[in-house]
Amino acid sequence: MKHRLIVIAVCAALGGFAPLAFAQQPAPASAAAAPAPKHACTKPGEFPGSLATDNQRRNWQRAYVDYVDCLKKFINDEQALAEPHIKAANDAINEYNTGVKEYNAQIEKAKGN
Repeated sequence: MKHRLIVIAVCAALGGFAPLAFAQQPAPASAAAAPAPKHACTKPGEFPGSLATDNQRRNWQRAYVDYVDCLKKFINDEQALAEPHIKAANDAINEYNTGVKEYNAQIEKAKGN
């Protein structure tokens, strides 16, 4: 008899999650196929070396600082675009974990009867 109650409890618990499984929607295909963005920063050439003039070294250093600043801006912009997606994924993970905990609690409760 106890075995029958456990089976009924498991079926009831799984039935509670069935609507969640059907409610999920797959990600749009176009979002998965989008190419990764690429920065448009111009990398400076080789360091001028010891035979270069001071003016050449200063120009190279300016070009290098511009390049690094451009990369930093690109990184910050991309992270800002990704932030809502990361938050949504983390929220879904938390919801999943909560659902599993509730399921496990229901199973433990059914075992106790």
